Amino acid sequence: MIKINLAPTTKKGRAPKARVPRAPRPGIKIPPIQTAIVYIAGIVLVVLIIVILLISQNIQMRNFNGNISQLNVKLDELKVYKAAVDSLENRERELATLIAPIRHLNKNRFFIAHIIDEVSDRIPDFTWLTLLNADSTRMDIKGVAASNLLVADFMNRLEESPYIHNVDLTVLEKKVIEKQEMMEFTLTANVGVDSVVRRQP
Repeated sequence: MIKINLAPTTKKGRAPKARVPRAPRPGIKIPPIQTAIVYIAGIVLVVLIIVILLISQNIQMRNFNGNISQLNVKLDELKVYKAAVDSLENRERELATLIAPIRHLNKNRFFIAHIIDEVSDRIPDFTWLTLLNADSTRMDIKGVAASNLLVADFMNRLEESPYIHNVDLTVLEKKVIEKQEMMEFTLTANVGVDSVVRRQP
């Protein structure tokens, strides 16, 4: 009987060949289920925060728009009152413009009356006035006197008044009145309350 050995025979003196390790093939690693849940929860949370912020901003914008509308309504109401106030102020200015000349006339009237009293109290004897024209700043006087000395005396008396200053003689000439020689004179002077301040020591 013949036996055949089919198993490979090892040859003496030869070392077995070492196998080269193969590089691992690249692949997609699937994260564990817990990590995926954490990622999804984080994304959902961020989305919820963004949605809440958008909703709150919309609410604030609506409130702002409502406040703006209310302020516009109040502004329209105030415009009516402002127009009324402006009209009253214009009317007040018009009345003040009309009243100012009247006040000025009244002030000058009393002042001129006082000036006339000042002049009449200082007229010497044998001196008569034929014209007295006065306003708030100037005065013109015409008259006749028995002599030059009386005219000079009259001028000195006028200068003593705190309301009359700068008395000047512009005309002085002889004139026969009822067969009597008289001295006709014309005086000019400045009048005003400011002369009181200048005369104080």
